[in-house]
Amino acid sequence: MELVFQEQKLEYMSKILCDTVSQEQTADVIIPDSCADAERVVDAFGTLLIRAEECGSDSAAVSGMVQAGALFVGEDGSVQRVDAQIPFSVRRDFPKQTDDCTMQCSCILRSVDARLLNSRKVLIRVCVSCTISVYAPKCCCSYDISDPAPNLQMKRSSFPLRMPAALGEKSFTLNEVLELPNGKPEIVRLLKCLYRTQIEEQRMVGNKAVFKGDLVVHALYEAENEELYTHDWSIPFSQYAELERELDEGDLRTDLTMTTAEAEPDSQFGSRRLLVSANVLAQCIVFCVQNVNVIEDAFCTDAELTPTWEEWSMTGILDQQEFRETATAESDQQAQRIVDAWMLPDEAGMQRSEDGMQIELPISCSVLYFDAEGKLQGRTLHPSVHMETQIAENGKCSVTQVSGGELFCSAGNSGISLRLPIRVSVDSYAEHNIRAVSGGEIAPAEDTALRRPAVLLRLTDKEESIWEIAKSCHTSMQLIAAANDLSGSSVPAGTLLLIPM
Repeated sequence: MELVFQEQKLEYMSKILCDTVSQEQTADVIIPDSCADAERVVDAFGTLLIRAEECGSDSAAVSGMVQAGALFVGEDGSVQRVDAQIPFSVRRDFPKQTDDCTMQCSCILRSVDARLLNSRKVLIRVCVSCTISVYAPKCCCSYDISDPAPNLQMKRSSFPLRMPAALGEKSFTLNEVLELPNGKPEIVRLLKCLYRTQIEEQRMVGNKAVFKGDLVVHALYEAENEELYTHDWSIPFSQYAELERELDEGDLRTDLTMTTAEAEPDSQFGSRRLLVSANVLAQCIVFCVQNVNVIEDAFCTDAELTPTWEEWSMTGILDQQEFRETATAESDQQAQRIVDAWMLPDEAGMQRSEDGMQIELPISCSVLYFDAEGKLQGRTLHPSVHMETQIAENGKCSVTQVSGGELFCSAGNSGISLRLPIRVSVDSYAEHNIRAVSGGEIAPAEDTALRRPAVLLRLTDKEESIWEIAKSCHTSMQLIAAANDLSGSSVPAGTLLLIPM
């Protein structure tokens, strides 16, 4: 007799590729003839822009550029700026799975630095980290019998897995006229403009991923009195992205990356307004918890069951955590005044400990300041934050999002002091190899001349599970547990068991 199980479908987005590539790119920039010879570089900065994404059935690629720049002090004491467009591209192949693949990428600017090659040439170097993730729809089946016969014994297990369920993407443009507040001098020369995106609220509404946040615009400029000033503006936005399917519930995660960014004063000779145009790419992913119910083993108490097995693997998110830490750093370099400070997160390091995973996130903070002699200088400080999370032995971790708050930097005779609040999102995940009964054949038990006893006495010589004892004796776990007043799933070595047959 064939044993027929009911199927329970598990639909999710399977991650068929996840690879992170770090690249260093450089550019030599010639100082314009209109500028004096360079004496020293004091600052380097950049904005990463994604230009193109491409996903096929067996490969994925992303390309973009870093709008990089450097500030230097000339021999005449003036502060000047040079710019460079530094391209990058990453391509990864994977075994052909399906033509219905969806790609998401996260590209992060890890560091920017610059140095003089000679008095007329500046070398700018950037480090870019690109994580390419490719998803494909997948459907797995688990099997069960809702009302099994009394002679059919089944060992069931159920575990919840947080799986990617739907993806969405939205590109939107922000055009704003930003005005300086009263008390701030006019912009005579814009020296640099940097951008930071942050999500304040996100939720699902049917098949839409709704998110709200801000684009923070940070400007360093020179005023008419040749003094340097900074100012930050926040441009709020509220957008939604269409998801591939409608979900009743789930946890939404939205990653923001810029694709274009332009800023300029509205007047060439002094302005209180900054014209900003930026295009932002939002990539959304929804995680849903699905209970995977499987039958690990089965047997019949009065017949011979030959089970049919099915095996598959699933990578599930075990936990999603958010850490709020504060990075601090000190420098003994004496400074009169801090002009500007900006941070870039580097690649996190992972080290397994007895209790779980130790995570270290290094950070680069560029500080522009006037030294004790009143000269403009630049220095990079390298604080880091440390986190710890508990995780199973076969589990892994990844840092998915890093956002910094307002950076506090002060100067004094004892040096430069820096304090930076950091918010870090960490995923813990593991690959689950599942082996389950999906069907089987039942045959009558072999005839025997011996009469089947009503009760057995059995002494365990090692710790054994009640399931294995019941299976070997063709009886039920419930009868063994009731006859011996057992509450656990196993019995220790040296236990004399009464086994009803």
